[in-house]
Amino acid sequence: MKKCKKSIALLLAVVSLLAICLGGCGGSGNASETVASATGTASQDSSIILAQTSEVANLNPMIQPRTPDSNAQCLIFSFLVTPDEQLNYVGDLAESWDISEDGTVYTFHLRQDVKWHDGEDFNADDVIFTLTSLAAPTYTGGNESRVMSIVGAKEYQAGEADSVSGLKKIDDYTVEMTLLAPNAAFLANMYTSMLPEHILKDVDPGDWGTDDFNRAPIGTGKYKFVEWKAGQYIKLERNDDYYGQMPSIKYVTLQFGADTTLVAALMNGEIDVLYGLPSSEAENVMAMPNSSVYEYEQMTVYYIGLNQLDPALSDLRVRQALAYALDKQTIVDTVYDGAAYTCDDVFPSNHWSHSENVAVYEYNPEKAMSLLEEAGYVMNESTGYYEKDGKTLHLTYDMSTSTDGKSVAALIQQYWKAIGVEMEVIEQDFATLAYTKLLPDNATKETTADSFQCYTLGFGVEADPEEYNGYFSTSTGAGSWNFIHYSNAKVDELFQQQLLLSDPEERAACFHEIAELISEDVPWIPLYNKAGLIGLSNRVQDYVCDFRGAFFQIEKWNIAE
Repeated sequence: MKKCKKSIALLLAVVSLLAICLGGCGGSGNASETVASATGTASQDSSIILAQTSEVANLNPMIQPRTPDSNAQCLIFSFLVTPDEQLNYVGDLAESWDISEDGTVYTFHLRQDVKWHDGEDFNADDVIFTLTSLAAPTYTGGNESRVMSIVGAKEYQAGEADSVSGLKKIDDYTVEMTLLAPNAAFLANMYTSMLPEHILKDVDPGDWGTDDFNRAPIGTGKYKFVEWKAGQYIKLERNDDYYGQMPSIKYVTLQFGADTTLVAALMNGEIDVLYGLPSSEAENVMAMPNSSVYEYEQMTVYYIGLNQLDPALSDLRVRQALAYALDKQTIVDTVYDGAAYTCDDVFPSNHWSHSENVAVYEYNPEKAMSLLEEAGYVMNESTGYYEKDGKTLHLTYDMSTSTDGKSVAALIQQYWKAIGVEMEVIEQDFATLAYTKLLPDNATKETTADSFQCYTLGFGVEADPEEYNGYFSTSTGAGSWNFIHYSNAKVDELFQQQLLLSDPEERAACFHEIAELISEDVPWIPLYNKAGLIGLSNRVQDYVCDFRGAFFQIEKWNIAE
């Protein structure tokens, strides 16, 4: 299989660029200059069909971000800053930036050659509008943590101020941001899309999810929105006024469908790029003369999340028993055949936040059953399941429908049955799992003990491990990302402490301690890290992708007509 050329060694070494240097260091990043494509075909009318199994839910990047949405959004919108392949932050809409000696004032210098897709100029007003909106009292889109370290954001969110005082427009292309304290993740927080003030200024951020903009957005990115056919596809057209490297491909269609249907379409030459190719289909795709498989490193942990409010799962011994019951190596070998490896840490094994000293729950079904009995469960010999107070130990396991996911779920079901735990698999599309179970009623309600018991998803570092804060720090309420209701006061303290650390090694050590504490509490059962698999038709030349997204570097691709 073709493999992405990203060096894991480099990823492990980039901590110094993720922890913001204080002591007078200034960061700067120069955005790419406008250039023609490598083949000189930027004006040709080439087209490409991209495909994924999950339909896009939102085209506004500030509404409950998830990978199937961001695959489309990154083509339409631009970021203030962005990580490069080695996780160094470089400019995008911000051409450069300065940081004060005490690390609390960031001054961003914006590009002056950027236009929105409707022809309006992009400027400082758009930056201030976007970031202020994330602190609005009505905003529930999941990105508010990006701005809460800015002076005045909390007061604005609480309705105690009319603006975010720490956001200041110096001139049309300069924005100053003042922080409450040094924040090692602040640049990573600015890896965020900008929204057009002239279109959304009169729309309450609480209504963004139902606004027309969410279905027909205006961005500053490489492609302009054309059409969204619900349940079928989204069509885009190249932005010929794009300020960066111009893609050679003029028309993009992002198609949705079941993985079996999309794999068949790939092998029949009906689509060009399939995101999330099931590993079970890789050999079949490679065997075809007109298709191939591209394998790339992901910084993602696939895991089982356990609802801490559930009566059974609130007992640490039960959570430990479920972890001891799983033969992760056999799961990986059976389902992924070398394209994945087991893990025990909630942080990805190829990232500097990973600790080698987390608690390891080696496969031990006898230990698992002993723990269940310690927790007061008694085996019902006639059913083969443990009971307590006359109730069978029955767990529901929510999963997003996929070929690989079904295979993994079937094995987990067997392993848990072997220790006397009855498991019911509930399949649904990703949007249903995310917005009905984990973020009820589209994040307008809080999860409860009845929302779910177990679910499985993948989660990884997109820009900085601070992203895990919202999932593991004590928090409640509608839209909380801590939908499992995990709480550990020491973990809360460490997540706050790491933001103040300027020394890369100290910050890494802080995350290692977080990882070790979480592993002891078992709110998640980490299963494996796996390579990302992309199915490609032979029409696609010079394909490349990495942890930033399957379609993130489309400007480097070419089409052989």
